Amino acid sequence: MEQQVGKLEQIHPILLVEGDTAHAKLVQRYLEEADLLNCKPTYAESFGEARQLLTEGRDYAAILLDLNLPDSQGFETLERFLLLFPNQNIIVMTGQSDRELGVQAVKAGAQDFLLKDELDAPKLSKSLRYSIERSSILNRLEETQRLAHIGYWECSPSEHFFSGSEELYRIIGRPYPQLLSCEELMSGKPPYTLFVDLQEASRQQGKVQKDTWITREDGQRRYVSVFCKANRLSNGAYNFYGIIQDITERKQAQELKKARNLAEQEAKVREEFIASISHEMRTPMNAIVGMSNLLRKTPLNGEQRESVMAIQQSSSILLGIVNDILEVSSLQRHQPRFEHKVFRLPCLLADLVGVMKYRAREKGLALKLDISPEVPEYLVGDPLRLNQVLYNLVGNAIKFTEWGRVSISVSLMKTEGHRVELRYTITDTGIGISRDKLALIFEAFTRVPIGNRPQEGTGLGLAIAQKIVEFQGGRIQVESEAGSGSRFYFDLWFGVSTAEQLLPPKQKDSALPSDQAFTLLIAEDHKMNQVVARKTLEQQWANARILVADNGQEAIDHLKREPIHLVLMDIQMPVLDGLEATRIIRQEMEAPVNKVPILAMTAHANFKKNGAATELGFDGVILKPFEPGQLFSAIEQCLLVES
Repeated sequence: MEQQVGKLEQIHPILLVEGDTAHAKLVQRYLEEADLLNCKPTYAESFGEARQLLTEGRDYAAILLDLNLPDSQGFETLERFLLLFPNQNIIVMTGQSDRELGVQAVKAGAQDFLLKDELDAPKLSKSLRYSIERSSILNRLEETQRLAHIGYWECSPSEHFFSGSEELYRIIGRPYPQLLSCEELMSGKPPYTLFVDLQEASRQQGKVQKDTWITREDGQRRYVSVFCKANRLSNGAYNFYGIIQDITERKQAQELKKARNLAEQEAKVREEFIASISHEMRTPMNAIVGMSNLLRKTPLNGEQRESVMAIQQSSSILLGIVNDILEVSSLQRHQPRFEHKVFRLPCLLADLVGVMKYRAREKGLALKLDISPEVPEYLVGDPLRLNQVLYNLVGNAIKFTEWGRVSISVSLMKTEGHRVELRYTITDTGIGISRDKLALIFEAFTRVPIGNRPQEGTGLGLAIAQKIVEFQGGRIQVESEAGSGSRFYFDLWFGVSTAEQLLPPKQKDSALPSDQAFTLLIAEDHKMNQVVARKTLEQQWANARILVADNGQEAIDHLKREPIHLVLMDIQMPVLDGLEATRIIRQEMEAPVNKVPILAMTAHANFKKNGAATELGFDGVILKPFEPGQLFSAIEQCLLVES
């Protein structure tokens, strides 16, 4: 009941545009008598007066329009109103002799028409109620279509009739008051070629739907989804109605997603390719490095020892290149995971200097380390990543410095609670970098020409260092001039800890004695690597029994036949690879065999990085090419725990 009262109380402003004063008074009386309507009429006796009222922005629920006004006659009156005020709800009033004119008015855009000779209060009330409600529905529909970017049209070529929604005009890029005629539509000019093609296709098929690009009247290209259906009238005439939706943003989003997926797939393929190349290079390098290590332990003269050292140095350079390529590929595709562990900064820096001092000494350079007294000794962060950045920067400084010194300094920048921001600075007295080349030095695979010296390395060290720092919220900066040395520095935040929080490494009671007797199984398909691993182990433990399997299946057969204390398992092998062999040992074999320590020996660098080894059943990972000390330490740890 309250809702009905609300409707009765709602005021409906009506604009009456009538050139005949007597008929205007009659209509006003009918409006006063109209049931279920609370009309408030405003009277205008000319087109100019009505235009003035509408231009002032007055809102009317409906316009009762006489087509014959003092300053405008016939159908032109309606056309002028529709051109200027296309969204108005217009009811045309015409004489009995002009009934056909009223029908044309509705086709042109009027909501309804009334014959003056038959007009009375009930008919006027009924027409107003229907037109006001219909107009309200259409307005809501237009708003919905605008939000959804959906327009509709109707076309009857035989009757030269076309009608389209406001959103249709927006989609085709035509100002809405500038109404489109049927003749323009059928002209076939862009973008109306689409409508002609749709109507022809729907004439043959009944209905048609497709997505396509169109060029709008204003020259913009938009992607639209269109539907058109043909209705055959009783007189045999070809009318049509259709729907058009602007889906450009959706199309662009799909294309963007497609491009992103393609880029991700390409990056994945590239990373897998690089990882595969890395594996193929590391496998023979393991044999080269291993054989050179074994050779160094044999009696050699001076020239032979120098040759072995040259082999090892070249192998180290090649391995560094492989590591850099693999690292930069991984950093481009993934954000690395950073550890939060306690470490002692002076020890980390001392180890760095200990590694780098030999390279500096060969060139006669002084290598200086300066840690400000305010810098905390124990930090919380990722020491491995910090060392990786410093190693690249210091190594670069030594490479491009021929005399003088390379300095490493650490200073305190800020303190916030249990956090500190530290600045790491690497300064050298080297040949420097010209200012116009500074912006290039951090780009991957870029090697900036410096003087007349040959370009060295892959150009990846600084790119890797920069990405690691940036992933932690920092930024590497450089100051340099040609001939005046360089200064690289970066700031990073670390947590502050104490010595008590630094967990000591797992203590072993003692190393395995060199005469310890135990059985090791090497599962490796590469014959030269079999020799390297076996001879390296025999040199360390003369009494150890070393067995060799060419693939994972042979390794399982060995475990079924006899007791084995530890397995060195290659990952990539024929017949049965190391992953499946380890799964079978852990899940399908009985105790105590299923508990045998298994160390993965692999040339897949990412296998160690992603931490999957433990989940796959391995007790540790030895990355090829391996350092003998690393291999011995891993074996001792496994066997001592087992004992």
